[in-house]
Amino acid sequence: MADFKSSRTVEDGPVPPSPTMSTSPQALDLDHLPDGYYRSINFIGSLVAVCLMAISLYLGFVLPVNSLTAINADLGPDPSYNMITTMFTLISGVAVLLVGRFGDIFGRRYFLIGGQFLGLIGAIVCATAKNVPTVIGGSALCGLAAAVQLTFTFVIAELVPNKARPLVNAAIFITTFPFAAFGGIIAQKFIANTEKSWRWTYYLNIITCGLSVILFAFCYFPPGWNVKHKGDSKLNALKKFDYLGFVLYAAGLILVLLGLSWGGSSYPWNSGHVVGVLVVGFVSLIAFVIYEIFVPLEQPLLPMSLLKNRGYTATVCSALVGNMVYFSMSLLWPEAIQALFTTDAIKTGWLSISTGTGVIVGEIAAGILMKPLGHSKYQLIASTVIITAFSGALAAVNQNRQSLGIAFTAIGGFGVGYLELITLIMCPLYCKPEDIGLASGFLGSAKQVAGTIATAIYIAILQNRLTTNLPRDVSAAALDAGLPKSSLVDLLENVSSGDLSSVPGITDNIIVVVTDAVKTAYSQSFQTVFLASIAFGGIAVIAALFSVPVDEKLDNVVAAKLSGTGASQEAFNETEKTHE
Repeated sequence: MADFKSSRTVEDGPVPPSPTMSTSPQALDLDHLPDGYYRSINFIGSLVAVCLMAISLYLGFVLPVNSLTAINADLGPDPSYNMITTMFTLISGVAVLLVGRFGDIFGRRYFLIGGQFLGLIGAIVCATAKNVPTVIGGSALCGLAAAVQLTFTFVIAELVPNKARPLVNAAIFITTFPFAAFGGIIAQKFIANTEKSWRWTYYLNIITCGLSVILFAFCYFPPGWNVKHKGDSKLNALKKFDYLGFVLYAAGLILVLLGLSWGGSSYPWNSGHVVGVLVVGFVSLIAFVIYEIFVPLEQPLLPMSLLKNRGYTATVCSALVGNMVYFSMSLLWPEAIQALFTTDAIKTGWLSISTGTGVIVGEIAAGILMKPLGHSKYQLIASTVIITAFSGALAAVNQNRQSLGIAFTAIGGFGVGYLELITLIMCPLYCKPEDIGLASGFLGSAKQVAGTIATAIYIAILQNRLTTNLPRDVSAAALDAGLPKSSLVDLLENVSSGDLSSVPGITDNIIVVVTDAVKTAYSQSFQTVFLASIAFGGIAVIAALFSVPVDEKLDNVVAAKLSGTGASQEAFNETEKTHE
């Protein structure tokens, strides 16, 4: 890897920091790093470990979510099999903020090693499971690991100059491309063509987690406690930690996510289970905000000063609302394919990769173009406009417009990926280098909540529209084609199964007409959902308008330095003291 330097003027050794660089005790200027730093075994090993960690994140979710039916068929049937992915997203969404914050305070080394080790154990549990509850338990461990894996976007970013962060993140996303874009296909191929079927999903995760644990243990030595907090004790830091804030935040988030996951599936939306859980969850989150604002805390979980930063708040809002629009494509496009075009699992997998492929290409493109293009605010605005326009354009898709669906999801996905990358870069640049984990952790946590809310809204809209559209369109088409009115009840009862041959008075011509009417009803229902996503996109665009450019912060400052790669971090800090 290049050293990100046009020239070298400094020998390998302690060098006084530039007076213009960040005042963070960890931050350094690029020119004051030792020669060969970015070619060192420690840096390269850490980079490979982070790439494996990012791959583990996709292996832990994308492949299992496309294997749920096979898992349930093999180990079940068990009505709770959907909890396999729910447990993963629930735990990772809650824990990512805590992981980011603790990493800022205590150092990231042991969190990354421990997180990947948990991922290794979780993958082993799932791969050897004999029943669905065991897979759910393994997924809980994988969810804890995912909270750590989600930090891959800033673990390496803090070790390179700010100006190189977009390019380095693009390189990491390239390594995830096969699983992010083709994860569904890979999962289906495992199920169809291997003796171990869906278990190969977890075997791959065992390999990536195991290798990354080894590399982190031997290569990754970021600034630790002694560098971050000279003169203070870990016990004192633990005493100052905001435990009540975390309890309020975690409890509220878990209850809200559970309520949204249960609503309309496990329980009706108006049931006491859903309403009670949601009310208590939102009350807990409100109490958390009030507590963080009014209670004087030495070490708050989420400093309100961060949310008062207009640039940070606007960028986070753009990211999470844009993520809600993305869910309309990633969640509904595969369903639309099965309802409108094909029920073949492999073909569905190939057609549905358009969104994921677009996202990864967008992330890579943003990493390459963000710094050279400049005008980060306008790039943010443009990406939200693209997402909104092409998500809404999916409303034009019906059973005769498959190519439009592929094109719109690919272009809309590109906008999502572009937005994803630039917000991941922009958000940490609004805060101090030592708070990069906090800024990125809150972003990741908020996006998990937004995605769950979007999923609940979209599913509710789709189900409500289908309840109206299916009986209306199918009945009208069947009667016009000659079906006796007395057979309508039987017809509507059999539509969901797809077997219409037992309906009295049915003919081949009526079956063709009814099949097309079912697709029309689905396309009209999907149309309502995609049009509803425009509202979220509009909010994302408005939030982007209030963002603040970060171009001047894409400079030579390096937030943290690995030890064992030349002069130690402690030596840099000691030298800084002598020049104060």
